[in-house]
Amino acid sequence: MNTNALPTEQVNPRTQGLDKMTPRRLARAFNAEDFNAARAVQKANKEIAAVIVLAAQAYAAKKKIIFIGAGTSGRLGILEAVECVPTFGTKPSQIIGLIAGGKQAVFRAKEGAEDDDKQGAKEILKTAKPGDLVIGLTASGRTPYVMGGLKAAKKLGARTALVSCNAGADVSNAEVHICLATGPEALSGSTRMKAGTATKMALNAITTGAMTLCGKTYGNLMIDVRPTNEKLVARAVRLICQVAGTDEKTAKKLLASSGRSVKTAVVMHKKHADKTQAEKLLKKQNGFLTKVIDD
Repeated sequence: MNTNALPTEQVNPRTQGLDKMTPRRLARAFNAEDFNAARAVQKANKEIAAVIVLAAQAYAAKKKIIFIGAGTSGRLGILEAVECVPTFGTKPSQIIGLIAGGKQAVFRAKEGAEDDDKQGAKEILKTAKPGDLVIGLTASGRTPYVMGGLKAAKKLGARTALVSCNAGADVSNAEVHICLATGPEALSGSTRMKAGTATKMALNAITTGAMTLCGKTYGNLMIDVRPTNEKLVARAVRLICQVAGTDEKTAKKLLASSGRSVKTAVVMHKKHADKTQAEKLLKKQNGFLTKVIDD
C-alpha cells in the first residue's frame, strides 16, 4: 500500500510551522482543523443515513452489528459498542467491537496487527453470521485487517459498510462507503486527531439513529437507559417523572416494581397496568413507547 498517496498522510500546509507556535496558536490551529471533521460528516449525511437503516434492520432482526478496525478506529468501534449497553439497554452480544491485536490493543498499541488480513477474516468468520452488519473502520480505507474482515463478511452473507477518510478507499466489499474527507492532519498522519473525531461523530449518528428507529428513544429522551449506577438511577427516575407526569416518590416505586425499566414504569402509570400487562403492551408495539401512550 502506497501510504504517501493517502489524504491523511499528506503534509498540512496550514500547520507546517507547528513546532514554532505558541501554546495559544497551537490550540487555535488544532481547533481550526477540527472544524473540518464536522464538515466532512455533514457531506456524508446521505451515506450515514443509509448505514443507519442497515443497522436498524440488523438490530430489529436480532442480528449483530459488528465494528471492526485497527488502532484508533478499532478503539472507537469498541467504545461505540460498549456505550450502547447503558444508553439503550442493548445486549453486549448484539453490538460488538473487534480490534486488530485483540483486547490488549485497546490499552497498548499493537500497530503491526493491522497488516494481518487473514486475522481480520478469521475473527469475522468466528463472530458474524448471515444477515449481521459488519462496519469496517479505517481512516486510510485500506487497512488489511479491516479489508480481510469485510471480504469475509460479504462472502458469508453479512451486510457490509465502510467508514474511511479516503475517497479512494477499497470499497469492493462494502455496500455503503461513508467517506469522511477530513484531509491532512494538523500533525501529519496522526489520524487519532480529526479523522478520529469525524469517525466518532459518524458512529454516534449511526448507533443513535438506528436505536431511534428501533424504538429506543421517546422524543429525544433516553427512555431505554439501563439504571446500573447512582447517576443512571437518578436519570431513570427523572425520566419517569417527566414522561409519566408523576412525582419523584411515585417514580421510584414504579421503577422498582417495573424491574428497573423506565418504559415499563411509564406504561404502568399511564395505563394503570401491572408489570406483565405493561410489558405486553410494549411488546405489541415492538417497544415503541410513543405508540403505547400517545394515543
